[in-house]
Amino acid sequence: MTFVKWAGSRWTGLGAVAIAGAVVLSGCSDKKEAKPGPTGSGKPGGATRSSAAYEKRSVPLPVKDGVARLDLTALSRTSGSTVTARFTVANDGKTPLTVSGALGDQLNDPGAGYILSLGGLGMVDVQGGKVYMPLRNGDHCFCSEDIKTLPPGGSQDLYAIFPAPPANVQRVTITAPTAAPLENVPIVTGPVAPVPGQTADAAAAAGGQQRVANLVVTSTGIDQGVDDSGDDRKVNLQSDVLFALNKADLTPRADALLRQVAQQIDKSRGQTVKVDGHADSSGNDAINQPLSERRAQTVANRLKSLVTRQGVTFQPAGHGSTQPIANNGSEEGRRRNRRVTVTFPKPQDPVTPPAGGGPYQYGSGKVLGSGEIRGAAGLRYEINSLHRTGDGLVVLVWTIKNAGGADSPFLQGFERSFMLYGTGPNNRGFTTGGVMLEDPAAKARYWPVEDSLGHCACYGFVEASKSKLAAGESLTVWGLYRPPAGATSFDVSIPWTDHVAAVAKGIPLS
Repeated sequence: MTFVKWAGSRWTGLGAVAIAGAVVLSGCSDKKEAKPGPTGSGKPGGATRSSAAYEKRSVPLPVKDGVARLDLTALSRTSGSTVTARFTVANDGKTPLTVSGALGDQLNDPGAGYILSLGGLGMVDVQGGKVYMPLRNGDHCFCSEDIKTLPPGGSQDLYAIFPAPPANVQRVTITAPTAAPLENVPIVTGPVAPVPGQTADAAAAAGGQQRVANLVVTSTGIDQGVDDSGDDRKVNLQSDVLFALNKADLTPRADALLRQVAQQIDKSRGQTVKVDGHADSSGNDAINQPLSERRAQTVANRLKSLVTRQGVTFQPAGHGSTQPIANNGSEEGRRRNRRVTVTFPKPQDPVTPPAGGGPYQYGSGKVLGSGEIRGAAGLRYEINSLHRTGDGLVVLVWTIKNAGGADSPFLQGFERSFMLYGTGPNNRGFTTGGVMLEDPAAKARYWPVEDSLGHCACYGFVEASKSKLAAGESLTVWGLYRPPAGATSFDVSIPWTDHVAAVAKGIPLS
């Protein structure tokens, strides 16, 4: 999990990417590389496994004064309850790079600790719906905490010890605060050589404090929205579609939606389905409360008649306007708050589609679509890649370019905002969390995945990286998504503060 910080306020993204312009990104790829050095060699990539050499992965690691390289050289189950990762961070440039703080956990909560460590790393198990962060010992993590300034040509070996996912999890995606994601990497089994100065091993870390969050996948549409978090699925059905104004009788349009929900319940696990009616804040709760109760009961009764699986029980309840999910100050927010939410165990995911055209080769110059970001002071966008990772995620890579004649800050411009969408993150700062994949055929749009702590699986404008672009500079950013299988292309919707600033239509999914 990655965490980003700005101007004294703490907030997050699940990672960050590559800065182009003054620095050309090259030589960073997910291709198979040479075998790492022998155990204890001390050379970059010196991690080992018990049976064979690990397949090294490399991604750009941008920091404020340039771009470093982050190599994953080992990811191994080193005990029954731990997974140990080993990295090398390297400076291939000609000027010193300050890496300290670029990989630290900067989340403002009781579990956050020393920001000059590797505590900001996250290990994402897509199929299990979990995000694993390094094990902790009080204010410190079982990971490297003394990250040095790298001279030209310099490197440093680093480590982090995570709680282990279930034994059947064989691949994960690794995220870091200011690095592109390490996509769909294998977990092997065997010892990992300690890095110089390492003070803790897997045995010592096994009793550490765990930080494991649910992975949250959110989609919204005209008729309904879906939130998957951990083992649960919430389907938010729009009351304006289900019912006439101030009525609790289902419309003809409602039947098709409820049949779709019933099919999902039939495929799910567990025996209990919660049906909750909600209203917006307009009107009087003396009316809204009983109306929300009647609507919940109506939906529960109809689902009960449609579900074919035996033993399923329904628990209807009404909440009036007491549990909004969006800003009641906008019409879009009030529309989203008028809903009936159906909650049940998440159905088993279908077989993961095979990996497609990625990982993206940073610096390749590939462009699938481009245009102006309206209202953003000379900024333009280029869509570089939209590809599957092989573990169920879709990666969007795009570049922000300053085509104007003056410095152009971006900060909150690409964040998911109350003003535009009626809802947004409560405790998150400056990320690309407002950039959506839209499927016009399905009438659905998909946000970057998050975790249950609110961190976005997208680029975060961290204090250690750029917050504005000089004339002619560019910045390559990214987001992780999880749309359902089947779509072959998406429109990419890019916001700017309070309006949709650009839509790149028909971007192919590879």
